[in-house]
Amino acid sequence: MKIIKKVLIVEDNQMQALQLQKILKENNYEIIHSLNGKEALKILDEKELPDIIISDIIMPFIDGFKFCRQVKNNKKTKNIPIILLTELADYGDVIKGLQAGADNFISKPYSKEFIFERINDILLNREIRQKSSNFDSEMEIYFAGQKYILNSSRVQMADLLLSIYCNTINKNNELEEKNLELRNLHNALKISNDRLKESVDEKNRLIGIAAHDLRSPLSTVSSYFELVSDLLKENSIDDTMELVPTINQLLEFMFNLITDVLDYTKIEAGKLELIKRDFNLIPFMNQIIKFNKLLGTKKNITINPQYSHKKVMVKADQNKLSQVMNNLLTNAIKYSEINTQINIIINVSKKEVIVVVSDQGKGIPKSELGELFKPFTTTSVKSTGGEESTGLGLVSVKKIIETHGGRIWVNSAIGIGSQFYFTIPL
Repeated sequence: MKIIKKVLIVEDNQMQALQLQKILKENNYEIIHSLNGKEALKILDEKELPDIIISDIIMPFIDGFKFCRQVKNNKKTKNIPIILLTELADYGDVIKGLQAGADNFISKPYSKEFIFERINDILLNREIRQKSSNFDSEMEIYFAGQKYILNSSRVQMADLLLSIYCNTINKNNELEEKNLELRNLHNALKISNDRLKESVDEKNRLIGIAAHDLRSPLSTVSSYFELVSDLLKENSIDDTMELVPTINQLLEFMFNLITDVLDYTKIEAGKLELIKRDFNLIPFMNQIIKFNKLLGTKKNITINPQYSHKKVMVKADQNKLSQVMNNLLTNAIKYSEINTQINIIINVSKKEVIVVVSDQGKGIPKSELGELFKPFTTTSVKSTGGEESTGLGLVSVKKIIETHGGRIWVNSAIGIGSQFYFTIPL
């Protein structure tokens, strides 16, 4: 049967006392608590003696050194080992502790593993001290210009000094751990700063690209409107009408650029919010195809639904999914030759829906596929109708799909075409 050891805790700080009690009770120690040295002396006089005393130094009425001295000067209690809790801020505490007859020091804050080591060591050494013949030997020493008289035994002094050494090693280990934490925090801060700098550089680059790309079409539109105004004055309707498609194309490009920039900045700021609802993907996809067929008529490009499903229920943000499909179909039309086809394929597995947008366009070089979903990048492939690209659309598409919990990837071959795949989890 395990012998339960009794510990007297002398601590005026209730929170620290409760913390110490909790640690000791978890390891089957019986606890007596006193708020100060005066009350503790009364407990020692009236109750069964504890196996060990753990006392704070700074307390009201009687400090830890005075309390320790009175315990050691009492024949009834002098053999009870005393551990003093200290900040060890003053080197004189060690000498005062020796002079008072303390057996051990534990510096605050402490770990429960460390305090148990000290308690176990001191209880084992207690038996050695009781057998020692020179317990009451007196010694005079001078320290920091002051004389001290010590009544501790050599074993007790050795135990106390070893406790100081252990405390020093323990604090050094704690300092190393704190230094490691500090280095890790410093590295994390450096990474955060680097990312912040990259984000600021990216933002500045984005603004620069947007400003540059908007300036040119705006200048052209302004010039064309001046020309339109002059032609209208001359009643040259046919010449005026020839300029309208170009103006519309430039305005469409500027509108798309502004939309892509706003979407991209919103995504990068982590403000992409999804409003997910359950809906049937098939009629939704039919409507997307119907809308984009008008864009394909200029090049005589047909968009074909290659799926036989009547109902595929998904939970997604319809507006964001429309943005994904419109972007993929616009790109497919943009890079496809006239009189070709774009196929929309839908496959359903147990875990996800796979949507494929397959075109018969120019194709993308393998070496450039990895750059497709990066901001501000465009491939070497030129659109078949002179359409402009912002280099941001696919970045937004990728973020939207990934925010839904899906995946997106591409297969492509030069002269054959490209297939863009994305998934929506079921």
